[in-house]
Amino acid sequence: MVIHAVLGLPTAAIVALFAVFVLGGVVKGVTGVGLPLVLVPLTAQFLPIPVAIALLTVPMVATNITQAAEGGHTLSAIRRLLPVLAFVVIGLLIGVHLLLSIDRRLLSLILGVSFLALASMLGMMPHVRIGEATARWAGPMVGFAAGVLGGMSAMFGPPMIAYLVGRGTDPDSFVKQMAIFAFTASLTMLLALGGSGSMSGMDVLVSAAAIIPIQAGMPLGRWLRRRTKPRWFRIFVLIVLALGGLDMLRRALF
Repeated sequence: MVIHAVLGLPTAAIVALFAVFVLGGVVKGVTGVGLPLVLVPLTAQFLPIPVAIALLTVPMVATNITQAAEGGHTLSAIRRLLPVLAFVVIGLLIGVHLLLSIDRRLLSLILGVSFLALASMLGMMPHVRIGEATARWAGPMVGFAAGVLGGMSAMFGPPMIAYLVGRGTDPDSFVKQMAIFAFTASLTMLLALGGSGSMSGMDVLVSAAAIIPIQAGMPLGRWLRRRTKPRWFRIFVLIVLALGGLDMLRRALF
């Protein structure tokens, strides 16, 4: 699926796609998150949505390994997240099935509405506090919703960001738990796509090669992070996400 779609692009489109992945690396270097938020809408300008998402799977797994292990106490963090992660996996398997089976116009409509809703949610980021009793049922529900949405779009993060902020998670724990969540979700997605026959061994290699431009962009992102207010990059990510949502609606309706 991936290798044929990428090799079928004209040279100019491949160069532009490489530049998009470098940009994704810059955003990842600045904010530590946001890779699929930028890359899914932009990559979908060159490739069908299922191919664009499959192309992102290996980079998403690889870029979250070190952050998930960072700072120690990884196993205890996984145990705390286990009820949420279990529902993420269930939801993701449903989302991947929808990605591969539903009508492309309907998929574009769902993703367009979801992208715009996520951009609005992240832009406002309501200060909701989630207590321990509420978290017992809200965590699995958020995990399931994040899994379904992530399976269709690779956008696992926004629902979990809102949940962890609502839980009052401290910054170090936030980065670690988001990385564990993203690693689990993206690895499940990679296995689901491979198990369904939608990604061959060559497709996985092409996806792995996409790590190169991302890694090329990350040092520039880290350099910019030290010199620029991060909120400007957050605004940029939200604008890209909103524009991507509008483009998805255009594809669905016209």
